Amino acid sequence: MQTAVALAALLALALAPARAQSPSDLQGFAPVSVSSANYRATPRDELVKLVHGKNALNPAPRELAPLAAPKQFVFIPGEIFPADLNYTSVCALLTPTLAQKNYLNAADAVGIIREPQKVTLMLRVNFGVSLWRNPVVRTEHLAWDEGLVGKVHDSRSLSHFGGDVVWNTRTGGDDEALNAGAKNDANPSSVWGSGGGAATGTATLNTQDTTAGAYDSTREFNLIVVDAFDYTELKSKGKSAQALWTTFVAAPVQRGQKFSQALAAMLRSAAPYWGETTAGLQVFNDARAEVRIGEAVEVKAPAKK
Repeated sequence: MQTAVALAALLALALAPARAQSPSDLQGFAPVSVSSANYRATPRDELVKLVHGKNALNPAPRELAPLAAPKQFVFIPGEIFPADLNYTSVCALLTPTLAQKNYLNAADAVGIIREPQKVTLMLRVNFGVSLWRNPVVRTEHLAWDEGLVGKVHDSRSLSHFGGDVVWNTRTGGDDEALNAGAKNDANPSSVWGSGGGAATGTATLNTQDTTAGAYDSTREFNLIVVDAFDYTELKSKGKSAQALWTTFVAAPVQRGQKFSQALAAMLRSAAPYWGETTAGLQVFNDARAEVRIGEAVEVKAPAKK
């Protein structure tokens, strides 16, 4: 009991407040995409080239390669968007697919951590339905307090004509403002927001990802993003702890489809990629991404006492 309390205290402390491929390279409807980066195992220059490299449509099946030695983790909640599943249900569905890669949930079925001394990872779970544009992992600004969307690091980033909502090429936003800004930026005789002038100082989009990505518009996505942090580092560094790896799984929302109906296909497609680094978006519109009968998760009301 004391160990569980200590772990909860740590979590409370920690939780306190290149270029993507052209959209034309992906043909047809792409219901599931996976982007993943192992920040510690992949050299920085190589990581950027791989993550923002050529996208793969229905790539050859990737061998599911478990870790040589198991790593035990504890889930912690990240950003939770509207969905017909709660955090507990999503974690329960994540546990078996992570186990295929030898990432093992240290908490038992009732949430008790029997051997806290074996916990080495904290997996932050972000999920739900949200507006997004390019579902690719970040390759910089990886600290805990960056969250899913991240902070604004470039004062020249498009911000809806000086408004409060920043347009980010990963998360999207006001597409009309983006298009206007792109046209203005391409005009050598114009300065962003000035109505004309010299080219010097022309504003650019967020420098982290400078193209629209695979979908070319902001739309509603089913999202599940898992960020892995080192337990010891998170305990010692708190908000400044850096992510070990991130895997970002997405599927455009289809009319009438619930998050629970898409999740099984998303997890099935993501299974080989937890903790790995992908070369571009891995995009699936074949049998691996199909929603199969019986896979939708039924959300039951709490039992009456």
